[in-house]
Amino acid sequence: MLTDIDYHSTQGHVLQDQGYLTLAPAAPLNHWVQSFWQLNVPLGHYRYRSMPDNCVDVIVNLRNAEELFIVPPYSSALVFDLAGPEAYFGIRFRLLGHKAIVSTPLEEWDRLSSDTRKADVIPTSVIDAIRASTSPKLSFEQRCQHVSASLLNVAKQPNIDHRLLRFVSYCHHNISSNIVLSDKTCSEFGLSARQLRRLTQLQFGLSPRDFARVMRFQHTLDAIKHQPNMTLWADNFYDQSHFIREFKRMSGTKPSELFNLSVLYNID
Repeated sequence: MLTDIDYHSTQGHVLQDQGYLTLAPAAPLNHWVQSFWQLNVPLGHYRYRSMPDNCVDVIVNLRNAEELFIVPPYSSALVFDLAGPEAYFGIRFRLLGHKAIVSTPLEEWDRLSSDTRKADVIPTSVIDAIRASTSPKLSFEQRCQHVSASLLNVAKQPNIDHRLLRFVSYCHHNISSNIVLSDKTCSEFGLSARQLRRLTQLQFGLSPRDFARVMRFQHTLDAIKHQPNMTLWADNFYDQSHFIREFKRMSGTKPSELFNLSVLYNID
């Protein structure tokens, strides 16, 4: 793995039958890719609420392979308007896993292409393989195998700044405490607070504090998913109101509602 932490980001539920499919890749690709996924949108007008997770997704429209794009990390839920029937296939990379195929720093992506932010940073062979996998004759599993083979052909062990890895590890192991990003703390990573801000903006497109907040949010999501106990706020937040406010800021909904509602919902 790129980091020494066991981090698996999670999303909300899609309640439609076969609405959201996922498959974890085999080794060694699983060092960089967390999962392949497919979102199947029924006939009608829908919205999809995507949860922040500090990860990069590469997504292609299975009905229009020219529509291929990257979703970089973000600090609060994104809502996409979708008109079905439609289907999207995605590659969700692990933390910094996208660097196995993309060398351009994330901060620079916006400057390269104002409309798509894709072909300029993703190897052509990977784009071609993803587009080739959009054939309706392929099953989801076959599509994943096809893209896996292409990714393995171009993936290289990325050279990641060890100071950044120390920061990521610090955030993960201090989820339940107040994360302090002073010069004194940052010196333990081998840099100053200013250098940390520059480094996380360059590699994640987020401030250090936003990155830490998203990691805490994902930790909370995972805890609620496996232990639906609403007193979990006591482990990671000052009080219950702080928990609800922060959770709603990140997800766009209350914690009591997220796992009872579908993140893909009809708006007709």
